[in-house]
Amino acid sequence: MSGYLQPPLKGQRRSGIVLGDLFDPKNNSLNAIRLMFACLVVVSHAWVIGGIGEEPELGGRTLGAWSVLGFFGISGYLITRSRLNGQPAARFFRARFLRIYPGFLVALLLVAFAFAPLSVVLGSSGSFAFGESLSYVARNLLFYPPIVSQPTIGTTLAEGEIWNGALWSLFWEACCYLGIGILGIAAIRARRSILLVLAFLGATGASLAAHTGLVPPSELTLAPPLVAAFIGGALLYVHAQRIRVLPVLAASAVLLLVCILTGTATVLAPLPFTVIVFVLGAVLPLRGIGTKRDLSYGIYIYGVPVQNLVEVRFPELPLPAYLLLAFAFVVPLAWASFTWIEAPAMRLKGRGKAPAEQPGVAAPVPARAGG
Repeated sequence: MSGYLQPPLKGQRRSGIVLGDLFDPKNNSLNAIRLMFACLVVVSHAWVIGGIGEEPELGGRTLGAWSVLGFFGISGYLITRSRLNGQPAARFFRARFLRIYPGFLVALLLVAFAFAPLSVVLGSSGSFAFGESLSYVARNLLFYPPIVSQPTIGTTLAEGEIWNGALWSLFWEACCYLGIGILGIAAIRARRSILLVLAFLGATGASLAAHTGLVPPSELTLAPPLVAAFIGGALLYVHAQRIRVLPVLAASAVLLLVCILTGTATVLAPLPFTVIVFVLGAVLPLRGIGTKRDLSYGIYIYGVPVQNLVEVRFPELPLPAYLLLAFAFVVPLAWASFTWIEAPAMRLKGRGKAPAEQPGVAAPVPARAGG
């Protein structure tokens, strides 16, 4: 039974339940929320990839960008819990690698050697070059790294269109994993709160610099809000027994409303949005969704390539038909990815388990065109 239905624990503050008692890591609705976020990323992309117009925005962030913010916040909490609950560094990094890299690598290969040539067969005006596919795999092999990554494969798509730009966030997800792995070293664990706060302030400062135009926009300026959300999730875990839910939730809702009304969501939203997501994850009655098969990662990594193929073959589809067709192909691919790639890989990390953790998922993010 979830913590919020249990009687107050001994020593619990009379002024209200704390996050650590409300949120049960083994029994919550975060899988359902992640699935919703992944689907919203696909929906958000439909406007740009489908040639309908600009992605819908709220508070200066697209629908997909809000979803990714939630993904990073969720990941920050769960990954920090995994590392600081006694999991050795080697096992931690192995588990994180096995959770996201096998699915990523297979998606990368399928886009390069199946999706790209198929686009030409389906009606793309460009041409397929095997060498370009090899280059696409080689340059994107390390989680689609910034600057050196290759977004296109020859002329298989129209100029300016990219095959799977959503993958770029995985590089920053991996960087966050590395940071949390280092944070778990015994020599610095005593200072983890200070280090996390400093990192959060640094990411927020970088977001503010980009928002105010102090630095020119680039792929690098898209990352700080996501990093801030991840660190926000980590801070929630570290201070879960001190965070009183009701006052913090009220303050988060007010701050979130302010950033939406003022268009400052890039700077102000990561922490309050993460708080709200976790409270919803604790209280929503959706615990059965995604417990056996978490399709959110697969929907993310195959969403953009499938949408590109739908656009190539049916360039004039109205939005409802476009989304229906896209999901008709994305969901089976996500099921196959989890069943035959992700789940077998995750079973490899089960040897000598540390304290139980809820499997995290790589944080999706919208394609650059809408980011």
